[in-house]
Amino acid sequence: MPRRTRRRAWRRVSATGCCRRWNETKGIRMQVHEAGLLGRTAKAAAPQLCRLASSRRMRQGTRLLEIYLEILQGRGAGTGWDLRGEIHAARRCLQGVEAPVVFDVGANYGQWSAGLRSALGTRKGRFFLFEPQPACQSALAGAGIPNQVVIPAAVSDEEGSATIFADTPGSGVASVHRRRDSYFGDMTAHQEKVPVTTIDREVERWGVERVDLLKLDIEGAEFQALRGAAGSLRDRRVTTIAFEFGSANVYSRTFFRDFWDLLSPFGYRLWRICPGGVLLPVREYTEELEHFRGVSNYVASLRTPETRAPRTPAGRKRAEPVAG
Repeated sequence: MPRRTRRRAWRRVSATGCCRRWNETKGIRMQVHEAGLLGRTAKAAAPQLCRLASSRRMRQGTRLLEIYLEILQGRGAGTGWDLRGEIHAARRCLQGVEAPVVFDVGANYGQWSAGLRSALGTRKGRFFLFEPQPACQSALAGAGIPNQVVIPAAVSDEEGSATIFADTPGSGVASVHRRRDSYFGDMTAHQEKVPVTTIDREVERWGVERVDLLKLDIEGAEFQALRGAAGSLRDRRVTTIAFEFGSANVYSRTFFRDFWDLLSPFGYRLWRICPGGVLLPVREYTEELEHFRGVSNYVASLRTPETRAPRTPAGRKRAEPVAG
């Protein structure tokens, strides 16, 4: 085959492969090792850029830029500063549900549930607030959330009791794990023994036929709580799950791979919550998802929530970005 013909054939094959990957991922997903000319250019420039970025003057700015770009993609964006965005995403997951049943596991003082109830604009449905800390329970009782049930227990994969560790009573970062996060103080200064229940046990106890939204904010114990909901997940009683993943998982020794392998076989699809409540689809597992700085919030659902993707000036929907 002539050299020019071989070159044209190679271009056709390459174009076909690129188009296939483009179509499979809606034009966004690109593997670093497949970046072609862009990748070669970036690698060639890397030594010079590295010297600049690692210089004493630029070091702090480079680090902050790296963190900010990650936050824009939802990585580490769930550290509490954008509660409104989390509530906005949860509300869209409940769109069309007239009387939602919500399990708020790790309710603390009820900020999230109160915000969601207000955003839903309805008094219908029931909110089950799971909170093991006595300092929070009295506040929850007077939170004024319509049709609420306060369950004074922690949640895990089996019933019993556990010790929770915190910096102060009623802490929002109390955990059943001894945390030593670099940006926290002494997370064992306050300790107390609390009862432990499971999701499956409470579903049976209260005769709940369907949980429209299961929210898990329990500082590293989310995976164990999901294992304790295995029966409900298998029976497809839980429609949507909102959970955290981040630094606390270092101490529970759980990885995002564990969540993926647990939820995917039950038919759940995943999204990451980005600032403003934008939902970024997680179409496949990659090691980039093992992100332990701060907290990232995720949604796993049997239904497809409105992701609020931006639109072009012509009104056509743009391709959805893909989380990694």
